Amino acid sequence: MAPIFRRGYGAYVYVIIAVFSSAGTLSAAAEPVALVLDIVGEVTPQLEAFSEIQAGKSFDLGASGRMDFLHYPTCQKVLVEGGRLSLSAENFRVNKGKVIDMTRAECPQRVQMASVESGSGIAGVVLRSAADGALKVSQRPSFLLLGASASQFSQLQVMQGKNSLLKVTLDNMPLAWPETLDPLTTEGEYSVLLTGPDNLVRVIPLAVTRKSKQEVPAIIQME
Repeated sequence: MAPIFRRGYGAYVYVIIAVFSSAGTLSAAAEPVALVLDIVGEVTPQLEAFSEIQAGKSFDLGASGRMDFLHYPTCQKVLVEGGRLSLSAENFRVNKGKVIDMTRAECPQRVQMASVESGSGIAGVVLRSAADGALKVSQRPSFLLLGASASQFSQLQVMQGKNSLLKVTLDNMPLAWPETLDPLTTEGEYSVLLTGPDNLVRVIPLAVTRKSKQEVPAIIQME
């Protein structure tokens, strides 16, 4: 029997963030339940690193294919090899394969933004609790843009007040804080600015924690 594992104004648009502290926010079938961290060998259907898996999906890892993923409902980092991997809103199952490693991990913060085409530009969902209605990041943050319209955004800036600390094009994901820059501080007021094809700038407030490094990228979902 296969094992089961459970668990703005003017040119600016300000993102409204709704805060949830329970893993139950992932229970809907349409919601992502895992983030792929690495793939080794053949996996069918094909997946790429730092893509998300929706509830109800299954994957054939063959005899020796490996998938390293973060399971959202249980906040576990899991490495599986071979067999068939199936994920639901509450658990994952490995049939005729094996779990190589499974450790407790930091679940990602997430903010969900409305599509460019919608015209509203404002929506919000955070999958873990956030301080003061802001997206939690470490002192050396990393960011991952996902979703249907993510490719339409061209630039990300990290701001401290009106000062730009980092400006990068969105060519490679995830975006990691450069080692050449000083870390953020818990006392500073920071935000992320995202520039879209409509030339509007989406503003996402940040809350910097005491963690020195980001284990899992903060996810900005563009729908």
